[in-house]
Amino acid sequence: SRDTLIANVNPVSLTFTRENWRVAQTVTVTGVDDDLVNDGGRRTVTISHTASGGGYDKLEATVTVTVTNDDAGLVVSERTLSLGEADGTDTYTVQLARQPTGNVT
Repeated sequence: SRDTLIANVNPVSLTFTRENWRVAQTVTVTGVDDDLVNDGGRRTVTISHTASGGGYDKLEATVTVTVTNDDAGLVVSERTLSLGEADGTDTYTVQLARQPTGNVT
């Protein structure tokens, strides 16, 4: 994400090799607390992954992230997954939007 006022992304770059191409790499997205009242209580940013090299030139995938303004809720990194039928896998993460008052299951 280029908009570091909404969210930070780590790592900012991924490298796939002939040896690790089948291993999913995790990207962590962290919302930024801006102390502002946001329209609708939410801000949205799109994270783009653009590939180059190794026969993957100019391929792009995006993930839309909604940052909730300190409301209790679940933040899901992806709402839709797209898989190939032969050994297709994908991942997503779930986290809490704010610190809970107790354990959450």
